[in-house]
Amino acid sequence: MDTEREKIVQAATQLFAALGLDATTTEQIAGSAGMETAAVRHHFTSNVELYREVMRRTAEAEWEAVEDIVAGFTPTRQALDRLLDEYLDFYARNPDVVGLWQQRYIGDAGDTADLFERHSVPRIVSFANVLRDAVPDPVHLDYVLWTIRWVVMGFFAQGVVHANGRVEQREGRLALDSDLSKFREYLHYLARRLLDLPDERDAPAR
Repeated sequence: MDTEREKIVQAATQLFAALGLDATTTEQIAGSAGMETAAVRHHFTSNVELYREVMRRTAEAEWEAVEDIVAGFTPTRQALDRLLDEYLDFYARNPDVVGLWQQRYIGDAGDTADLFERHSVPRIVSFANVLRDAVPDPVHLDYVLWTIRWVVMGFFAQGVVHANGRVEQREGRLALDSDLSKFREYLHYLARRLLDLPDERDAPAR
């Protein structure tokens, strides 16, 4: 492993998550990594090239977190709960990933739109096809899957203001354990209401 290269990628990941590609300079990346700008350029010819490496790794890490569950997935409530738990826990462990996606959602790195289509879309489509024959209303399945993603991202990025006015606190972009536990329950509830998959006991044998 190239330690210098890894330091650059780690520093860039944190800066791109906090500031976005468009607002991050090579000098900032070098300073955060503890090296000269020439060292950054030795490994990456531009910040766009470095950003592409960061987002490639991000997409791979997201997939690795759920890959085993998806591979053996059966369309039941319990299997979906397990998948959602891994999905949620991944973002809880990796707040910089949430930051990277939030930056993209507000228009950062506009000239790298192909990254999502290249790394994420095929996996989303593949999983949607697994569910399509199992849900009562497949017409809206794409929106349902995106609703789950939007809700998860919103929870980590913005938190929750309760009806009594209490605001759930954050430590940076990390959710507190108590907040995460309550949100996990809600996510299961939401997915079950939206997808209405059968219980494992009632699911047909594959």
